[in-house]
Order: sequence, then structure tokens, then C-alpha cells
Amino acid sequence: MARMQTPKGYYTATQVKAILKISSGRIAEYVEQGKIKHIIPPGRTVHGFYLKKDVDKLAHELQAFFELEEETETTIFTAATIEDIPACIALNRELFTASTSTDTTTLAEKWTRWLKKNPEMIYVLKREEEVIGIATVLPIKTDSEKFQQALRGDISFLLGDVNIAAEDIEEYKAGNHIQLYIAEIGIKQSFHKDLKRKYGAKLISNFMEAILDLGRRGVIIENIMSVGATRSGTRLLQRFGFSEVIFPRADTRLFTLNMKESGAYPAQAYREALKEAINNKKER
Repeated sequence: MARMQTPKGYYTATQVKAILKISSGRIAEYVEQGKIKHIIPPGRTVHGFYLKKDVDKLAHELQAFFELEEETETTIFTAATIEDIPACIALNRELFTASTSTDTTTLAEKWTRWLKKNPEMIYVLKREEEVIGIATVLPIKTDSEKFQQALRGDISFLLGDVNIAAEDIEEYKAGNHIQLYIAEIGIKQSFHKDLKRKYGAKLISNFMEAILDLGRRGVIIENIMSVGATRSGTRLLQRFGFSEVIFPRADTRLFTLNMKESGAYPAQAYREALKEAINNKKER
């Protein structure tokens, strides 16, 4: 069969494979997904042509994706140090607002006392030593009335001089029963939305792994709580299986995850990790 001239505005399969650096099978997947329009001229049953506009658009998207992958590879997720506290507070001021904001010196002193009691309550995502993301979780006693009072109050856990002292923070010790309050998960807002999404995914996945690691260490988490302060934050909590509970303050949406009974993946994975830790202890 004579070779047909490629129509204007279209690529051949060979050209598409070269441009996108993919196989024929992958091209077929993109066609099936509707990402690339494919036409087969009359008289032909297999070979066809691919819309140039679709292929070029996909090439740009893939290039951007790989650039983001390379960019996020330079980041590290780690527990914050006392030296990181000023940067953490600065990032919080960028991410959140509070009706009453405490001065940085007072906040730094409080956070330092918290970290000395439990060095793993603040996690950061760093890019070349710059703190670009943060996840803060307060480990507290399951029956802490002081925490409940602070939660019902109007003082920010992050930017206010909340009445939570170092002695109210629990340590991560095997066999210790605690509840966790996720005070924040956030990424620096100045990044492009695609990069922010990539950094956010990396921060969240590593943070969830840190929660599972507590199970592996035998730390007994009864419950995890958090407030849905934004629409995206609320969606994230619901996505991970948190349930909204009735709360006295009309302006606060409180969510909880029962780690003993919830069927949500994070709770199930945590229980498996804790079970493994308990079994390992028995075998010693």
C-alpha cells in the first residue's frame, strides 16, 4: 500500500513516539483516555494519524511533570529542630491568620519547650535547608480536659499563647496511650500551584508514614483530631476517613479518626503496624 501523506495538523505514530518518548501501547492508552485524537483514513484499518495539537499539549504537560519530579527530589522530610523554629513560625504567619497573634519570641520559647519534651511533634519539608512545608501534631493525654478547654477557646494553637505547657505534651513511648491533634499541614503559598500540589503530596505521604511508624514503635494512638479550617483542609480530612463531630463552637468544624474502630485506610494501616510491634515484642 502506498504511503499516505500526513494530513496537515497531524502526526504519524512514529513521530508521536519520538516526541513523547513512549511506546505504541502507551499511545493507544492516551487515545482511549481521550487525551489524543486519532483518525484512521478511509481504506485503512490500523495505521492512522494523531492530532498535533493534542500531542504537543501532552508533551508540554509531561515535560512540566518531569521538571516537577526533579524539583521535588531535592526536598527532604524531617523532624524540625529548635533551630528551625523561627522559620516554622514565619511559615505559619504566611499560612494562617489568628484573631490574637502572639509575638515571635514568646511563640519560639513555647515551641522550644514543646520540642524538648517531644522532638517529633513538628515535621518540616525542606528544600536546600529552607523550610517550605510543615506538619505539626500535638500528642496529648486521651482525657486531657486542659486540651479540650484550649480547643474550645479562641486562642490559636499555632500563633497564640495557648495554655498548653510542656508537661501537657506526651512522649512517644511504647505502650503509651495518647491522642493526636493535627494542628496544621501546609506548604509555602508562593509556589506555582502545580509545584505546591507536588510538595503537598510529598509532605502528606511522609507525615502519614510517620504516624504508621509510631505504630511500629508500639505507641498506642486512641484517636486523631483536627479542625477543618479551610475548604481544602476539610476535603483532605474527609478523604482520609475523618468523621465530623458535633462541637460547641459554631465557627469550628472538628474531625476525628478513631484508630481502634475506623475502617479508613490510615487507621487500618496503623493497627497493622501496632499489631506487628506487639507480636515482635512477644517473640523476644
